[in-house]
Amino acid sequence: MNLKERFLNQLAGKTVDMTPVGCTTTYGMVELMKKCGAERPLADTDAEAMTTLSLAAELAGFEMVKAMGWDITPMSEAFGCTLGVPQIDLQYCIKEHPFAESLDGLDYPSDFLSRGRFPTYKKQFELLKKEVGDQKVIFGESEGAFTCGANLVGTENFMKWTFKRKKDVEQILETTKQAMIDVINFAFENGADYYTMAEPTAGPALMSPKMFKKFVVPMLTDIADKTNGPLVLHICGNTDLIIPLMCETGVKGLSIEEGANMKEAAKIAHQNDVRIFGNVATATTLFMGTPEESYKEAWAALENGTDFLCPGCGIAPGSPLENILQLKKARDDYFK
Repeated sequence: MNLKERFLNQLAGKTVDMTPVGCTTTYGMVELMKKCGAERPLADTDAEAMTTLSLAAELAGFEMVKAMGWDITPMSEAFGCTLGVPQIDLQYCIKEHPFAESLDGLDYPSDFLSRGRFPTYKKQFELLKKEVGDQKVIFGESEGAFTCGANLVGTENFMKWTFKRKKDVEQILETTKQAMIDVINFAFENGADYYTMAEPTAGPALMSPKMFKKFVVPMLTDIADKTNGPLVLHICGNTDLIIPLMCETGVKGLSIEEGANMKEAAKIAHQNDVRIFGNVATATTLFMGTPEESYKEAWAALENGTDFLCPGCGIAPGSPLENILQLKKARDDYFK
């Protein structure tokens, strides 16, 4: 079986020869950019440079290829958020929240997929399909609908509003949910094999499981029902308390960080026919640790039942490539 077949079989719960290895979030590393010659900020806005950096995943030992850039702001940008200026070691980030003072004018624009970087992403998908064919999976990724909503009004505001202005939160999420559905289907129509929704704002560090169940689960369930391919849900931090709720949403995969208990998460996920991605630590081990520590942590993730050996979150730009390569080395050694 080729890499794409192995990945899709694993996602479907079928038997494979070994665990796929890669990154299901973002891997815009400075060292990787310099090796392939496609550097940010050009690789954030130019389809050819973006594609070159995507394909450089092979230099990191990854077996899946990322489309749609190197940050989780494209929907927020299309809704009117002002972004900071990217540098080679700094991705796009939210600088201004257009609806922090008032929701007047908030709607879902009919030309949404013509805004921002979406036309560039369409071209990138075309280029990636020509290069990859049916040999590797291509995935799309962006911020999820809840995180997008927080970006529109500011995270602190949004968290407060879940208690004090629930109707406003519901209005925002109804708008961002529609955008999310269309963006995901846009990705599938243009060649994505699966899609990752990054929801750092929906984690237990910022909201309780009770509020997650109230606001996030119904929204994600509706998104999963109305999109045309398998979804992976990434949430940062220790997600132990919400793993069962994440599994209820209809997604096919969960991407978890090192703060979560991989063994328990895999057990719960498999009981719900859901697969697990993760969970080698990005901020500590892969960024500041040694190759030996990276190898050891990757081996532990395999021992604890990960279905896809991946970093637990987006890889920090300054992470040494040698640390990242330990994931594939550990996987290969584990299955010898």
